[in-house]
Amino acid sequence: MPAAAPSVRGAHRELRCRKNSRRGSPPAAEIDVLLDDLLELVFLRLPSPANLVRAASTCKRWRRIIAGDGGGLLRRYGTLHSASDDVVGHYCVDDCDGYPNPRRPSLDPVFVPSPSSSSPWGVAARNLALDFLPRGEFGDSRWELADIRGGLLLVFDRVLVPRLLICDPLRRCYREIPGSAWFHGCHLLGAFLLDGEDADAGISMSNFRVTCVLYRFRNRTARVCAFSSAAGGWASAAGRSSMSISPDVELEPIHFAGSDDGSADWTVGDNILLSLDKDAAELTCFLVLNDEEYAALREKRHPTGYPYQMPWPPTIQACLP
Repeated sequence: MPAAAPSVRGAHRELRCRKNSRRGSPPAAEIDVLLDDLLELVFLRLPSPANLVRAASTCKRWRRIIAGDGGGLLRRYGTLHSASDDVVGHYCVDDCDGYPNPRRPSLDPVFVPSPSSSSPWGVAARNLALDFLPRGEFGDSRWELADIRGGLLLVFDRVLVPRLLICDPLRRCYREIPGSAWFHGCHLLGAFLLDGEDADAGISMSNFRVTCVLYRFRNRTARVCAFSSAAGGWASAAGRSSMSISPDVELEPIHFAGSDDGSADWTVGDNILLSLDKDAAELTCFLVLNDEEYAALREKRHPTGYPYQMPWPPTIQACLP
């Protein structure tokens, strides 16, 4: 009988250990047992995009569900909550050449955050400087800002015109756009960033188009050419992609007259207006008979700030602290 005592004491210790382990274990119905589909439904019903950022920072699994699948959940969230792009700041530029000039002001872009922005993605705008772009031989920055679209920037080399880059300041990466033989001996009047061929995918570093307007002073000819990331090269549309402007004028001043989503205009010499259809990559040239209207176009001052909109769906990785 005394020999059995140690086993009884061991059984009591084991029983106490089991009770303690049960007391400290998490409940069986913890949230980790929920399927991904159910968690997606929960995330889609969060009241604010800022809640998505907080949820994505909770654990790797939640981050994968929210930010994975090519941003599918974020796009659905944006549709449900009528989300749109938010302006979180401006790229402010200089105009060293004064007004008027052949291009919109674009020198030395510097990002300035909007202090009044209520965007939940404002934290991602803490550092959108372009210091990650390649430097010149002497460490100088030679990039001018040509256009902004969908959170991407189109810049060109002010010395080696028109060397073009498309860059993503959120991810701090860039892609050089290959040049064309058409660029040789030409001045860049404007370069414009457009959505890519795959309209459903939205604009991205691998899905975009660029339309450029070039001018050759030697024979006073303007030409437009377009680059597509899908085709991987440049093309010049037939018809009105190239034209001679004022061939009888020895040297006519060219001034940028304005731009919107679909077109851009330049005044050339006396009462001549050059107009670009960005999407079709076509030029038209005609006379402006009203002298006052033409003078207003030539004297128009253009903003020295490019608004930067945080693209939707936002980059969750960039928004996490």
